[in-house]
Amino acid sequence: LLCVLSVSAMGYGYWDVFGEGGRVTAFTAVGAGTCGAGVPDPSSAASIFTSPSSLCRTNGIKISLSGWQTGWREEITYHHSCPSAYRYNIGAMTPRGTFAFVFPVTEGFTGGLGLATVAQYRMNGSVYEYEENSAGVMEKTGTFVTESQGDINEALLALSTSLAGVDAGIAAGVRFGSGESKTYILRADYPDSTSLEAWEHSQPALRTSLNTSAGYTNLYASWVTGDDRYASSATVGAAASFPFMNGGYLGSEIGILSWEELMLRTFARFPGVVPGSSMYMGISGYRPVNALKTGLGLSFGLDYTFGSYRVSGAYHYQSRYREGTCIPISSIEHVYDAGHSISAGVDISL
Repeated sequence: LLCVLSVSAMGYGYWDVFGEGGRVTAFTAVGAGTCGAGVPDPSSAASIFTSPSSLCRTNGIKISLSGWQTGWREEITYHHSCPSAYRYNIGAMTPRGTFAFVFPVTEGFTGGLGLATVAQYRMNGSVYEYEENSAGVMEKTGTFVTESQGDINEALLALSTSLAGVDAGIAAGVRFGSGESKTYILRADYPDSTSLEAWEHSQPALRTSLNTSAGYTNLYASWVTGDDRYASSATVGAAASFPFMNGGYLGSEIGILSWEELMLRTFARFPGVVPGSSMYMGISGYRPVNALKTGLGLSFGLDYTFGSYRVSGAYHYQSRYREGTCIPISSIEHVYDAGHSISAGVDISL
């Protein structure tokens, strides 16, 4: 029983199969192209989930659809005295996406509604346990196998307006989902055991933001509430758009998760070589709890606008490194997680 509780407490994997799951950092392909930056995007109704204050600049009815597929890789490094110094777990999340609809409410106010997956749970992975035998040699004494699945989603209603040069927006609704995790403990000298945890989740969700222009620079801030399966977050950033950039911008932002994990992003949008197209690039650094060193994020994206449509696609890589103490099993030196996401989306103006 203690071993089962120990494994359930470690929350290892991409990112945390027992607790908060794999947090979705980008709800659109444009967002994925900037490493998940929350820069206001009036061209997308999906800004409900990143910057609801920008909805008041959408000018009419907009519909946004996006989807993504994420593959992950985890590397567990053991002490050099162990027979197997490395353990690799590889897998993929179930494809998920975002839907959002924005519309004018009355003069000066814009409303919207949206539905998106905000965290995913899917992992088939294992961890070895080593102990020193009587001859002073490290030997494997057990294997901990985890199978996890599930999703956390958000359904939101939003309202945005502009007052005295400041855009403000709020999106409120419910964060809900279900899933389960099963852990097998296979031991050489003790009976095997299995732990199964099924869960249902339903909590209020709130996303708010403010943004304003100062010359060529757009300043913005956002806040997202959290709960026991989703970390709260606060973000402040700036994006500068100069006339010679033809609608492009350069920006950076700093965010914090649960008041303890730091995220930095730098991003850019440039006009593409084809008229009506744009390129997106981003780089990010992530400092989780028990960090061994800062994790790296890289992204690249493209979009193309024709008539009332904007289509977009992006690749987004993100990683984190943690001390082995994040998993309460002896002989683990450090844990490395990495996720690779491919995103695609379309924004429609009516």
